[in-house]
Amino acid sequence: MGPVFAEAEIDATREEIFEYLSDVASRPVIFGPDMEQFRLFDLDSEGEGAGYRFRFKRGGWVGMTLVSTERPIRLSERGETGRGNQTAAGFEWELSETPAGLSQVRLSYWTEVSGAAGALDRVTGHAGRHERALRAALGRLREQVEGGGEEVARVEVAGGNRFETGIP
Repeated sequence: MGPVFAEAEIDATREEIFEYLSDVASRPVIFGPDMEQFRLFDLDSEGEGAGYRFRFKRGGWVGMTLVSTERPIRLSERGETGRGNQTAAGFEWELSETPAGLSQVRLSYWTEVSGAAGALDRVTGHAGRHERALRAALGRLREQVEGGGEEVARVEVAGGNRFETGIP
């Protein structure tokens, strides 16, 4: 599926938005009801190399890692999704300033589907569903950054300690 994107203007500086997005533990708040079973790959959830895995409520598992950042312009996430995690996927967060002094955020999502699954994906119109989900995610990001929003809840780490020892 080619890139699907959504854009939103947010009344905050690019630096503030960049700082919020560079912590991948904020993804459950941003993507909200569209994801479940969110797990971090590592205890460090900020900056390049931070990764997470979750399950779309209407789909399969997705694993993403923050692979590159250009402060405060772009964040790139790459990972895999689909049956057996054989489909490459990615998120691009692009931040720019508008003449009115607002920050414009563009969120792109793409997958590299091949074979019969790729043809089915193009025919069934999953792009429209993904675009609506991206617009809703940017709306939640706007609420978080502009209004303070809800606190980012404690996120479990995949393979983390299951016993009460005081160590997360």
